[in-house]
Amino acid sequence: MSMAPTFDYYYGDESGQFSYFRIPRQLVTSDQFKRLSTDAKLLYGLLLDRMGLSAKNGWYDRLGRVFIYYTLDEIQADLNCGHDKATKLLVELDVGKGIGLIERVRQGQGKPTRIYVKRFTTGQIPPQLKEPQDFPISSSPECGKPAAQAAENPQSRVRQYRTPECEKTAGIYPDFNQTDFSPLEQSIYPSSPPQTSRWTDRSDCRKEIETQIEFSYLCGQFNYEDVDGVVELMVDALCSTRPSVRIGGEEIPVGQVQSRFLALNSSHMEYVFDCMHRNTTQIRNIRAYLLTALYNAPVTMSNYYQAEVQHDLG
Repeated sequence: MSMAPTFDYYYGDESGQFSYFRIPRQLVTSDQFKRLSTDAKLLYGLLLDRMGLSAKNGWYDRLGRVFIYYTLDEIQADLNCGHDKATKLLVELDVGKGIGLIERVRQGQGKPTRIYVKRFTTGQIPPQLKEPQDFPISSSPECGKPAAQAAENPQSRVRQYRTPECEKTAGIYPDFNQTDFSPLEQSIYPSSPPQTSRWTDRSDCRKEIETQIEFSYLCGQFNYEDVDGVVELMVDALCSTRPSVRIGGEEIPVGQVQSRFLALNSSHMEYVFDCMHRNTTQIRNIRAYLLTALYNAPVTMSNYYQAEVQHDLG
């Protein structure tokens, strides 16, 4: 009878050897993040690690967006740096003067600042690789002359007696064999051309939306966080590169959703907030509810108010 293996214990600090802070590979390899300092990339990895606490503590805002708490004192302790450097690293990552990987929202005196950690991927389609103009030339002695010469002169050997290496053609696109370019899943709209957004910068899109819906006026009528959250939801849809957006349980082409959102004004927004405040049922998915309300606002608002007028007159 074979004896069962004996496993040793962990001693001292060995128990922590399988805990890692993960820094996304794209932050290191992508040209988009080349100007970001190494310490800022490390801090972003620490912020991502903190996201696990949000699920345990229920740190979600009214739109279901995840936020974390990570004070300057904690950053200074973890990175072994001073106050000025910790502040500088946060500014590097922030949406204001930095690259836009985080957004800090102050909550007032005595309350910690909320930090929204944003995705490092944008959905932007990378530039296509250039196709090589010439076929690679083989120098294998088994194949006789190089392929470029063989194309002009007949082969001296009979085809059936050629070695297996000569039967196989060399790969034309060797770079495509790299795992970085291998698609993980097929698109559900393979025949549709990729959607492109008219905005290359989220801040430009947000400014246009704020002007369109009279942001300052709405903030005076409703809660600032509610209005700001709805604007962010609209910006997400308008800057999306996905082929469709899920609205009311159906996949709607993103171009159609964007055209609807670009038709919204302050009256439509007041209508959406009015519907929210009058709703008495529990909203389980506030993001899906708001997307549907915003999309339907241009076609349902007039009927809604007309029905109210008729009810009052009756």
